[in-house]
Amino acid sequence: MIYERKHVQALIRKKVLGILTREEQAEYQLLKRKYTAEELDEVIAETLLEMEDELPEDSLADWKPDFDTIRSIAEQRRRSRKPPLWRRSGWAAAVLIPLMTMFVYWYATHEQLPDFPHGPCASLTGDVEVPLTESVLSIRWGDTAEMEVTGKDHGEVLRIANMRVFKTREGILQLLERADGTTPAESEGGITVTTGAQQQAMVELADGTRIRLNAQSTLHYAPEKERSKRVSIQGEAYVQRSRSKNTESLLVGTSNGFVKSLHGDFALLSRHNLTRAAALGGKLSLHANSRKEALQLDCYGAQGSVARFVNTKGQEKDSLLYRELKDPDVLLVWTKAVRTYKDIPLREFVAQMSSWYGFQVKDYSCLPADKLISTTVCYRKDREGVFTAIREAGVLLYESKGMISFCPEDAELIKKNEGLIAWWE
Repeated sequence: MIYERKHVQALIRKKVLGILTREEQAEYQLLKRKYTAEELDEVIAETLLEMEDELPEDSLADWKPDFDTIRSIAEQRRRSRKPPLWRRSGWAAAVLIPLMTMFVYWYATHEQLPDFPHGPCASLTGDVEVPLTESVLSIRWGDTAEMEVTGKDHGEVLRIANMRVFKTREGILQLLERADGTTPAESEGGITVTTGAQQQAMVELADGTRIRLNAQSTLHYAPEKERSKRVSIQGEAYVQRSRSKNTESLLVGTSNGFVKSLHGDFALLSRHNLTRAAALGGKLSLHANSRKEALQLDCYGAQGSVARFVNTKGQEKDSLLYRELKDPDVLLVWTKAVRTYKDIPLREFVAQMSSWYGFQVKDYSCLPADKLISTTVCYRKDREGVFTAIREAGVLLYESKGMISFCPEDAELIKKNEGLIAWWE
């Protein structure tokens, strides 16, 4: 066994008394893996007998055995004849069973923390999304006006020209148009919603479309402009459109193209010279700004991308690429409080983590193209846990002036400056 018996008993004692620290709670969960069921039951029973006078009060607290009567009857029987083995065992069980019953009752009704590879994640499970009420958003309008919206803000947070901005208690930012339909000149330019590192936002447009923004992403909304220029996104987003609410297609602009969708959900990634969209319900089409043809994404998991490159003549060209994803759900891992990755490319993992934590990568080509990683990340953990996971995958990691590098030639220079983040022995 890995744990000393006295240490295990100390953990059980603290568990019963309800005074375990967060670290000890995680360690207590590991006992189920280190001990067999029989071994653990034995230690629990032994510990309960030792702390008979320390047990916490519960629904059985008012019940007390009549020990005086029990002792009197036992003494009479002892004098008359020696009780058989089964009867002697029965008296032991009469004392032990109530104690075990109290413990089982308390244990079953007590909240249990989930067990994750990197420790508890604030009692959240893998199906829970990142809480929107924790995020701090930035809203910009006009040339210089800007404000922050925190998790504590709700109700109407902004009113400008023909637009009103509401924040619900659930954390949804609603962009509504004023009922009079006026479009004063001061509304030109629209509203921009921006998230920072380790922040997410849910924006609801006037037509009911919901757009979840990942960290370090931007949504620009200008309802007074023509339909093709009303909505644009930079960063990563999950777009949800109801069939019953939408009769007009939505156009979302990116750096080098746009997506057109009538209804259904889709995932969108918009970076400099790269657009990637995947259908998660309904149908959509992906268009490049410089080309007439488009990719039709009309089935679940259909993914298209627009990548801009410079040809040998120095001209910028956009290439269209189509593929079908085997597991489309991986596109929405970033929306979860507990992100579980299984055999995904290390480059993709690092890209997602850099977006979430806000660090920059010097050169992705220094990461092995065929290296895979499997790990679990809690959205509340700091980036050191991510660096540890990368190190465990067998990859060197360096930092210099806020820039992360995986290139071997940077090792010696950064080591002299004591900037080494992780070293693989």
